[in-house]
Amino acid sequence: MDLAFRRVRQRGFTLLELLIVVAILAIVTSIGVPQYVAALRTARIGKAKHELVIMAEAIDAYADTNNGHLPMTLYQVGFGGRRDPWGIPYCYLNYKDGCGDGLEWAIAAGIVDPAVIKGTPATGGGQEVSHGSMFGRRRPQDLVRALTGLTAEAEQTVADVVAALTRKPTQTEVESLARVLTESPNLTFYAGVPTEPTRRRDRYMFPLNTDYDLFSLGPDGRTAASLGETVGQDDVIRANNGGYYGTAAEY
Repeated sequence: MDLAFRRVRQRGFTLLELLIVVAILAIVTSIGVPQYVAALRTARIGKAKHELVIMAEAIDAYADTNNGHLPMTLYQVGFGGRRDPWGIPYCYLNYKDGCGDGLEWAIAAGIVDPAVIKGTPATGGGQEVSHGSMFGRRRPQDLVRALTGLTAEAEQTVADVVAALTRKPTQTEVESLARVLTESPNLTFYAGVPTEPTRRRDRYMFPLNTDYDLFSLGPDGRTAASLGETVGQDDVIRANNGGYYGTAAEY
């Protein structure tokens, strides 16, 4: 009798019991996983919004102390190369000067020439660019001659950026650019970008901003000039010149 009892206790789970356990786990997973994914997405969007606000404040502060001139690159305000919660660089475009960061999306869309990429080739940042008709061979010696401690490549980069601008930058701006070139060996940014085709617009084709564009490509890592296109709907954007921060789908 005692032996028979021990055999009953050692027989383990029945097939029915295992199926019940599996069914319970499946139900819990079907409820929990989507909620976790949704919570993670919400948290990442919230983080991107917060970082956009912080970067915008830094950009605006820079403009306040530089006669209204916006930075040519996020490196000038301490956010160069900053990546969003999905691991993709934030996008910035100074409309007035045609300079910015993270514009690979525009190159992929065929609306920006890859030749506008600038950087410091000698230290691995950016890529070598040709000095053709877009930038010319003009070297603004009156602005660059006072700079010291620059490599020949960095000096040429400064000269090319100045040549690509439609205005003459101040000596302070040039010195700021030269400083980030020496302090950020992996710097990569853009100068000479045609702003009209890259100006971001809403689904009704009205510009999102009139001063500068700043946004995250969102979870899919893709976008378009118009938020009316599906690939732009998950972007986390700055719009209304800073009056709105959030997803493009909710704008």
